[in-house]
Amino acid sequence: MQFTTRKGHPEHPYPEHMERARQIAAEGMVLLRNDAGVLPMKPGRIALFGPGAVDTVYCGTGSGYAFAPEYISVEQGLREAGFVIVNESYLRRFEAASKKANEEDTTLSDLAKFYAGEKILIDEIPQAQEDYADYRREDAAIYVLRRNAGEGRDRENKKGDFRPSQLEWSNIERLMEIYDHLIVVLNTSVVSAQFLSRPGLETVLLMGYPGNEAGHALADVLTGKAQPGGRLTDTWAANYEDYPASLSFSSNDENTKQEDYAEDIYVGYRYFRSFGIKPVFPFGYGLSYTTFAQTVTEIRADWEEVRIQVQVTNTGKYLGRQVVQAYVSGPQGKLEKPERELKGFAKTRRLLPGEEETVEISFPTASMASFDTGAAAEVMERGTYRLLVGTDCDSASLCGAVKLPAPWKVRQLRNLVRPDHELDLFHALQAEQPELPADLPLITLDPASMPKTEDLTKAGEERGDKALVLPAADVTLKDVADGKVSLEAFTASLDDEVLLRLVTGTSSEKPYSVPTRMKTEVEPVGGPSSSGSTTSLFAKSLGIPNWKMTDGPAGLHILLHAATCWPSGTTLAQTWDPELAREVGRMMGEELAFYHQSVILGPGMNIHRDSLCGRNFEYYSEDPYLTGVMGAAVTRGVQSVPGCSVAVKHFACNNQENNRTSMNVTVSERALREIYLRGFEICVKSAHPHTVMTSYNCLNGVHTSSRRDLLEGILRGEWGFQGVVMTDWGSESDKADDLTAGNDLIMGGYATDLLKNEMDGKEPEFAEDGFVKVTELPVFGGFMTEKIWMWNSFLPCADGKDEITVQVPPGAQKTPGSRPCRRETLRKWSPGRTAPAPSRTTEQGAAPIPQGLRSRSARRECWCRS
Repeated sequence: MQFTTRKGHPEHPYPEHMERARQIAAEGMVLLRNDAGVLPMKPGRIALFGPGAVDTVYCGTGSGYAFAPEYISVEQGLREAGFVIVNESYLRRFEAASKKANEEDTTLSDLAKFYAGEKILIDEIPQAQEDYADYRREDAAIYVLRRNAGEGRDRENKKGDFRPSQLEWSNIERLMEIYDHLIVVLNTSVVSAQFLSRPGLETVLLMGYPGNEAGHALADVLTGKAQPGGRLTDTWAANYEDYPASLSFSSNDENTKQEDYAEDIYVGYRYFRSFGIKPVFPFGYGLSYTTFAQTVTEIRADWEEVRIQVQVTNTGKYLGRQVVQAYVSGPQGKLEKPERELKGFAKTRRLLPGEEETVEISFPTASMASFDTGAAAEVMERGTYRLLVGTDCDSASLCGAVKLPAPWKVRQLRNLVRPDHELDLFHALQAEQPELPADLPLITLDPASMPKTEDLTKAGEERGDKALVLPAADVTLKDVADGKVSLEAFTASLDDEVLLRLVTGTSSEKPYSVPTRMKTEVEPVGGPSSSGSTTSLFAKSLGIPNWKMTDGPAGLHILLHAATCWPSGTTLAQTWDPELAREVGRMMGEELAFYHQSVILGPGMNIHRDSLCGRNFEYYSEDPYLTGVMGAAVTRGVQSVPGCSVAVKHFACNNQENNRTSMNVTVSERALREIYLRGFEICVKSAHPHTVMTSYNCLNGVHTSSRRDLLEGILRGEWGFQGVVMTDWGSESDKADDLTAGNDLIMGGYATDLLKNEMDGKEPEFAEDGFVKVTELPVFGGFMTEKIWMWNSFLPCADGKDEITVQVPPGAQKTPGSRPCRRETLRKWSPGRTAPAPSRTTEQGAAPIPQGLRSRSARRECWCRS
């Protein structure tokens, strides 16, 4: 597929990036089965079937879509690698059926098709006798099963989605009967692994979403030109029902408004190992074309760090790389713990047959701590912490242990972001651990040298202190950069209209000018329009540059401007290679700089809580440590390019797409800190991202963007984040709450008049019919609109003390667009509360609007942060 228009910038500014993307995509493909040793294979005659053969999925839809100059399908990639495809009739029939379905479709908007990359993905077509006209039993057949996903909707546990359709499976069975060898290629995120373990299905390769060089990368792996270096970043269960959240996730329980994280800390392999459920493919699993032997040669540990050295030898016939994984099994004390947790990993260089390499895995000793909610502290309980090393979660075996004779309180924190209601949490039966072998290396840490507890109980509180700052006269942001004046003094010199525009994007911006203070002439940042921008109104007058932003976890999302479509987050993480991730980030940064974009809206760092989340492909893993390491690597890469920044997202618990803008997540503080925030913490502390984007959802009863305890208490206070926090585009949170909670930017934009109404204490506005007025704001550059109910300086609140009445004239007609004050139309209700029904009469008289209102003025603070 290629651009068919001359508009924009269809030529790639860095064509060498696409060749590198091809190599990295191959590194992220996972060989799941190769029972008969069919792979690698030489280019020759093949039969090619399956929807993904010609209708290949390169990346997800929505923000995960990128405008590459060309996309290489599986068919094209195999042909160009020298394969002779013998079933042309099937491919052309499928191609025609797909084209017809998309031409006749009336369900997808132009926005969905051209900006979000959506299309109609038809089911498999029946195979016909003519498809075997050139049949030879010894020829290999390749079947490409494909699925796509994207933001705004979750997948479903049904045939044709998580499970193969009836036609897909019958066609696969038919091919197993006809050909000696069938290779199933999964052009998907996680799908049902049950059918993959069927007898007779000997060869399975997870292609994932490999980016625009998909077909070339697959051909490289099939022929052995590249090795399938990938390892799974998720557990692949025998049945969907084996996943811990399967009963209640998203639409499964017909309730998308409330999600209780009852599985608590038992996410992914932590659940499968702790509850004794055997998956088809465990976390960290992946085969190679060669074989390896590995031996733990040394273990060292102190209060600061645990270090494990492992000697790896290539014992097979092919070049290859091995991933060595280290897990820890903590003692069961007051705090129950998962049976094992990933704490470190290392990947060898490319080893020739017979070649060996010694790798070292190291991790902080404190990373073995657990969060004790009762003590509001991270603690390591006394006991033995067993060290396990292997090539996947299930194969990891005991190699040593670290013993703590006394408990260690690592950090004293505060209880923040508490659950809004009680949870009925999962608890695993804790079996007694067997005695350690007598010859096992055991390191006992000396309690006398135990580090002091880090006290973070006051972290973030000092940011609430207000000090009088005198405004500096006639200064610019350049004066701040030159050290002539403080940022606080410069900010204090700006009037409210300027400050309001600095904390909003440009979607609903009204012009406003101030006298020019700049002595030199400057221009706003140019470049194509994409997802959004901060204001450029004050570049010439005050020297405040604008930031241009583009979607792009998988590559720049600038309409009709050529960029690399990189392997998706999951496929990239399957490389288990942070250096490759950093390289991807650097090349993304180079493309950002070329197009004069300042911020790429990624990496996406949410946890794969359930395999049906529609956006999992953008995120890395079910494991927070692997997520944090890979996200930090991409962050370092992007920000190594001057002027380029990331916006790590979505902070936090954006693990469901159905009803994502208003649904509420209830999660324990322990699971929040150990699972859902841990990846962000690793990234923030080690890579220092310039920007963090909050999520759409509510967390424990409040929108994440409105949680001061999350943003100021944890992100800025405990973790020391120094950058900008922005909302997601068109969030349904209350914007005044967002700004007072610690958000710096409302993106993609918001009418400053509405914020000023709240600052000035303006009362609600009502239509003639007595309903509150509604205004619509453009978002996403005008592609969509957001409805705002004009409550101004008030919020509907069940326990509010104020009451507002409005006169309704006789015979008043309902104003178009007006809405009654019902729960689903309110922008601020605590979960579990019942919204008061509106009282309204058809005769002239008072119409109370709703019974409880709360004035915002009591909790207003300075919204412009320095």
